[in-house]
Amino acid sequence: MTEQPIAIDPLVCPLCGQANSCVNLAEKDVSKSCWCNDPALTFPEALLAQIPPEQRRKACVCKACVQAFLNKNTRH
Repeated sequence: MTEQPIAIDPLVCPLCGQANSCVNLAEKDVSKSCWCNDPALTFPEALLAQIPPEQRRKACVCKACVQAFLNKNTRH
């Protein structure tokens, strides 16, 4: 029995399964900047490490997951 590859949707967050609103991977007007290009936003390695290996660099994490991670792991 051969294992079927998992279909990866680049517009779905690999952490929560919701839309990631990625302008870079969508067939949208790329003259607009994606939310992920905000210089004030960081993608910590600890967050990216949570992405299943088969989905890394194939689908973007959504803004809600980034914010939730930062809120949980940033000391004020």
